[in-house]
Amino acid sequence: MRPTRRGVLALVLATMLATSAAAGVLHGELSLAGPPTRGRAFDDAVVWIAQLPEPVERKLVQGGHRWPWSAQHKLATPMLVEKNRQYEPRVAVVVLQQPLEVRNADQVWHGTFSVSPGGTFDLGKRAPGSVDTVRFTNAGVFAMRCDIHPGMSGWIAVTPNHAYARVDASGRWQLPALPPGAYELHAWHPDRGETHVAVHVPAHGDTLIRLHW
Repeated sequence: MRPTRRGVLALVLATMLATSAAAGVLHGELSLAGPPTRGRAFDDAVVWIAQLPEPVERKLVQGGHRWPWSAQHKLATPMLVEKNRQYEPRVAVVVLQQPLEVRNADQVWHGTFSVSPGGTFDLGKRAPGSVDTVRFTNAGVFAMRCDIHPGMSGWIAVTPNHAYARVDASGRWQLPALPPGAYELHAWHPDRGETHVAVHVPAHGDTLIRLHW
């Protein structure tokens, strides 16, 4: 995932709040400039840590750290649904090598594919009710289309590890607790591009990061 020059205009590290956790937590708020458009859909955005030591990633997978979402959600197979001739969600998120289930919940055939470098795939013509699985061997953000319905478009964000979060509809997000240290935080939005910023996770407490495009 290559960073763009557009992106973070402000980074605010708030006062750390004392917690009982043995690690720090990054959480934040996202704001988007400009008039209200489809590009202001906060929940299309994704944030993630670029590089994570293998022992930390292993602990995240095994549940060794506090998560901002439930264990059930964490273990569920990510799903992309073709419905009403649209992709739901518009941006699907999956961890590298994790399966992504693509389900045709429409009453028409679909032909989802991607020609994005590093993430090329073609599911072929698929009847209503079809369920397929896609895996990615490269991290990145890959555009997808339907070769039957040219108006359908969406993205698949493949994160390099489990230290990621979707931004909610109000623009808020939270990563799982991480060991203290320096990290590189990336953020991406389909209409605003990708950016990254250096962050520091404290030994204790929460750190607020405000991102603005």
